[in-house]
Amino acid sequence: MFNTVCVMCHGPEGTGNGPAAATLNPKPRNYTDAAWQASVTDEQLKETILKGGAGVGKSPVMPGQPQLADHPEVLDELVQIIRRFGKQP
Repeated sequence: MFNTVCVMCHGPEGTGNGPAAATLNPKPRNYTDAAWQASVTDEQLKETILKGGAGVGKSPVMPGQPQLADHPEVLDELVQIIRRFGKQP
């Protein structure tokens, strides 16, 4: 799912420079930012993925994925992918 939905904005390396990022304001989150990684919990990430940016007081440009509420294994894997970006050298 990350490669088909999220990568368009967040990019394949999670740096926020996907193909659609140039046209977005604000720019997509850079998942490699250690300070941001430390500031957010896994539960907050899940809520943002499910509700989208507008649902959590962030950018309304990020769409929610409410269908993932019925697929917790996919939601958990997306969080793990986001966390791995924060551990890159």
